[in-house]
Amino acid sequence: MLNNLKNIAKSVWKKSCQSARLMVGIPDYEEYLKHMKECHPNHKIMSEAEFCKRAIEMRYPSGSNGGKMKKCPC
Repeated sequence: MLNNLKNIAKSVWKKSCQSARLMVGIPDYEEYLKHMKECHPNHKIMSEAEFCKRAIEMRYPSGSNGGKMKKCPC
């Protein structure tokens, strides 16, 4: 019973953290790894640093990729 409650609490906490990150535009690296291994096993998997850099670039494009910021990130 106690272990079951601990597992439920862990699951709720994990999903809450994932939701909070998605609300501010930070995708979940663990979900990315799971997706890549299941759906794209032959593709190169980005490191966590590469993944975070790409996520920030997708959210706030810089001039380096020819993109223009459409709205203020503030």
